[in-house]
Amino acid sequence: MKDAIFIKPGHVAIEDVAKPEVQAPDDVILHIVRTCVCGSDLWDYRGLDKVPEHSQNGGHEAIGVVEAVGSAITTVTPGDFVIAPFTHGCGHCAACRAGFDANCLSYRDNFSEGAQAEYMRYQHGEWALVKIPASQATTAKTC
Repeated sequence: MKDAIFIKPGHVAIEDVAKPEVQAPDDVILHIVRTCVCGSDLWDYRGLDKVPEHSQNGGHEAIGVVEAVGSAITTVTPGDFVIAPFTHGCGHCAACRAGFDANCLSYRDNFSEGAQAEYMRYQHGEWALVKIPASQATTAKTC
């Protein structure tokens, strides 16, 4: 599959990489339909952050179609059209219930990488993915 790779400051390339797979029970594999460049990608591109050369260009805020789910996922199924927010938490702790999932008390790895690839592994996907109803998804896909 194709993925955006940070080569060095000022240089990003598209390369062929392995397609992600479910690694944990709460993983969701998404086929990315649309994504955007996040400000944090621009920090890397401008050389303002120390990012390893030739690493995945993270990206955030994607929409896509669920390709596969781990055994703990009950909120989405393959074929669902979803919004994949930048941060995601457990949905049960005090921070998540208060709307601060970026400060989730259960996860220290609540940022998924790879939104600028054809497919991405979305970690802890049970709570944060926003399922788009079928009637709206059909319209969105044709835009």
